[in-house]
Amino acid sequence: MTTMPVAPTRASALTDALVAPPDLEVDAEELSALRRSLVRDLSSLVVDLAPGEELVLDAHRLMAARTDPERCTVDAPFRPSPRLVRRAVGLAAVSRLVRGRSPAPAAAVADVLRDALEEQAERATASPGAPRPAWWGEWYAGLAPGARAVVEAEAVGWATHLCTAVEWARLRPTPVVGGRDDWWDCPGARRLTLRGRVDVRVPLGARQALLVVVGGVPAPDWRVVLGFPALVATLVRGERSMPVRVVGTWPACGHSRVLQVDVPALRVAADAVVAAAGTWVDALIEARRPGERSQLRSS
Repeated sequence: MTTMPVAPTRASALTDALVAPPDLEVDAEELSALRRSLVRDLSSLVVDLAPGEELVLDAHRLMAARTDPERCTVDAPFRPSPRLVRRAVGLAAVSRLVRGRSPAPAAAVADVLRDALEEQAERATASPGAPRPAWWGEWYAGLAPGARAVVEAEAVGWATHLCTAVEWARLRPTPVVGGRDDWWDCPGARRLTLRGRVDVRVPLGARQALLVVVGGVPAPDWRVVLGFPALVATLVRGERSMPVRVVGTWPACGHSRVLQVDVPALRVAADAVVAAAGTWVDALIEARRPGERSQLRSS
């Protein structure tokens, strides 16, 4: 039997938001105008990129450009860490819980980590068509026991928060936990890509409600934080699949927010994207001045 943690009182309200039917009509003409405007503005920025330079704008880079532009520098090589890996492990664990394959968050995380070690052990003899192991598996397999314990503790905390954030038994059909990120290449500016990341997608007919877990505390412009993945999802899937709403939960402080997705909300996110892209392009130009070519890529 699967024993999910007892959800706090606010889980009922967040679940209500996730399962409520759409209450706003999608204006296809307004969405088309928004898309054209965004493509035009982003295309005008990309012309300043040098040949071979690319910019991938995700939620992290978006908020870095808004809150601390000085942080917008050429990326250092990506290095896994317990805090960076906890989401991937936690999502895999919650997916197991939702499907009834593990009894509790701690057990689910332990199962995910054990499977990762087994996949690494079998990697040398795997056939070419075998599923790829987790991107963090090789890094985790090389850790000492104490470091592995830290990874496990971080993932258990993350998974437990997501498990208690909503009432999973009310989410029918079964939601998608994790899954592939949304990637949108700007037409006419294909060296600029938007990456939207969502933790849970709840089907509502042809559309979806989205749940995202956010670090820190809600910023004054939290609507941009929640609107960004909705914008990317709309750009990727079209107006008929525009998300209905986005539920955000901040485990560090226990706060939550709900954003109803409409064209004005997407326009706020689009304006933030254009401003952030301009900041990052300026950072690329600045880094290029000593004569060295640089490239921004997503981790």
